[in-house]
Amino acid sequence: MHDAKLGSSSIIVGVIPGQPDRVVEEACRMAASMAASTLHLVYVNSTLTEENGHMEPLDSDSMSETWRDDSSRLSEHVLRIARDAGIDAEYHLMAGDPVKELAKFAHSHDASMIVVGTRERGALAALQEWANGSVSLRLAHTQHIAILTVPLAGQYEN
Repeated sequence: MHDAKLGSSSIIVGVIPGQPDRVVEEACRMAASMAASTLHLVYVNSTLTEENGHMEPLDSDSMSETWRDDSSRLSEHVLRIARDAGIDAEYHLMAGDPVKELAKFAHSHDASMIVVGTRERGALAALQEWANGSVSLRLAHTQHIAILTVPLAGQYEN
């Protein structure tokens, strides 16, 4: 069993573009109450792959570079929320499966907790969850540290 070391371990937060601020706000509250050393705001883009240290779209025919702008805007936004809450935070962009990458990152950063939000409502989100599974549920079944799932019902903009 993993022992949380108050004041020395970090908290990992799964963030995505368009996600309600509540996820990061709750993570900031947890970081403050646990005196966590760092809040790591991690965006795992499943449409990217990492090759020789460079991010590339999985679909080589895709010429879209909007992921760079999306990541930059997300970084600025979530870091501002953490900064306004007085929390030391870092932003990270990763490629691949969110569950695997969040778990790897948590292990390598001595994390005491992973914070994620619930999915957006709607047919497309439900189809994606059916195909890929729930990130929070998959994390809960595979990790030895706490998983905090922030409920977001009614939080997403229409």
